[in-house]
This record gives sequence, C-alpha cells and structure tokens, in this order.
Amino acid sequence: MPLITNAQIYPNIGQFQNVLLYYNPAYAGSASNMRATALYRSQATKYPNAPTTQLITVDAPLGKNVGGGLVLNRYAIGDFYQVNVSANASYQIKTGRESFLQFGLKAGVSQVDFGITNALFRWDQDDPYFSSNATKGIVGTLGAGAYYKKKSFYAGLSIPDLVMIDPHKLYVDKATNKSLVNQNIFFMSGIKFNITDFIAIQPNVLVRYYATRPLNYYVNVSMIFNQTFTAGFGYVYSNVLALYSNVNITPKILLGYRYEFSISPTANQNYNSGGSSEILLRYGFN
Repeated sequence: MPLITNAQIYPNIGQFQNVLLYYNPAYAGSASNMRATALYRSQATKYPNAPTTQLITVDAPLGKNVGGGLVLNRYAIGDFYQVNVSANASYQIKTGRESFLQFGLKAGVSQVDFGITNALFRWDQDDPYFSSNATKGIVGTLGAGAYYKKKSFYAGLSIPDLVMIDPHKLYVDKATNKSLVNQNIFFMSGIKFNITDFIAIQPNVLVRYYATRPLNYYVNVSMIFNQTFTAGFGYVYSNVLALYSNVNITPKILLGYRYEFSISPTANQNYNSGGSSEILLRYGFN
C-alpha cells in the first residue's frame, strides 16, 4: 500500500542546529531572550511537486526556570501535505554556575491530506481502499525531551511523537487495527572550540532512530569568524554532502543558506535531481 508510507514521513532539516525546537520541546526558552526562526527547504527541484518544507519556530523564557515555544511547519510532496502546529513547554534545573538541564513536553495537532481526491489518475476507480479508509483528517501528538547545556556544549534527547492520537485512523492498518507509525527518537549534540579570539570551530550532530529504517544522521562542522560569519560543510546519511553559510547581518538578524548534493549517482534521487536547498532567517529579540 504505497499510500500508507506517508505515515512515516518526518522531514529532516539540514540546518538542524538552528531549529532545535523542531526536534526537541526541552529546547524551549533555553536562551536568555525571545527568538524566532523561519526556514524554507526544497528537494529534487527538477521535478514538479517535489518535496518542500516550511518551518517557523518561536521560543522564549516565560518565568523563573520555565520556557515556552511554538512550532508551525508544513510538508508537501505531490498531492500529499501535512500542516503541524505544536506548543512546547520546558522546566529548567540548574546543575552548576554555567550549566543547566531542561525537560520539555510537546502537544501538537496536524492536518493531514493524502491528496487522493486530487489525484488525476486512479488505476481502479472502484478500489475499496478509497471508500473504506479516511484519506484526510486531524492527528494529535504528544512528545517529550531533555536538553543539557554547559558553556559551549549541548546535548539533547527527544521523542516528539511519543503518543499519537488518530481519531480518523489515518495511520491504522485496517486488517490488524494496529498503528502503522513508530516513534522517532532524536539525539542532538554540539560543542564549540575557540581557536583564537576571532575563530571558532563547532561540530554538530543529529541522529534519528526509526524502527523500520536505517539509522539516519546529520553531521555539520562550522567555522565561525568573529561571531559574525559562519562557513561549514555537512554529511548526511547516506552519501550526501552539504555546504552552508550563516551571516549575522545585524546583532539580531541571522541569514543562512545550505545546499545538499549527492556524491553517489544512485544514492538518493532527491539529491540527483536538483539537490536540496534551505534558506533560513532568525531574529533575536531583546
């Protein structure tokens, strides 16, 4: 049933270190100020109706040891699309003068449409699947995570879809009445090394575990100049390389771009058909 494979889609983001709230609710309010980030990602740009992702995150400290954040994202491929909105809350525990541990919870709701009613062609117009299965509806998710920060080091672990509420049974096997979706488990970490007063190197890693797929991971290595300009390269499992750059246009505004391309002709059609591009914009409030 090719339709049901959409149940397992959880789009990855190349510049994950700039949108950690997307993966981990415990990241909410971990900075001293409010911040907002917008990202647009396109894949396989040579093909019509290729995958696209739009993402907005906003988070801020809300009070003593409490943080909050919102995530809005949309993913589309062909006639399928999914729009997600989630509220995130965190609680911080000081573990030292310059370190803390945060725990977070997420509650989200998604509008899902498999696009069957928009399909221009069906092999069998009387296929009983279309009449007996819901092809669009609302799905709820509950998630949790932990985030540790100390000076220039961070690490986090999260399950953003720990519980799925699927009243329309969009992701349920009708024969067995069992859910077709497994939980995503994300681990993220990074550390910054100061080479001189003006140059630093920061490696970041994101590892995703999903029960029915090979272990997926992103590795980014950034070189930061004068805390203003960043140039980096990345590796994506499997056989995909990336180049990216971030520029602090002002102390409040960060602009970033990333391009991913395959180093193997048969590795991934998404990257051999125009590659993947990301544009990122962040604004930090006082």
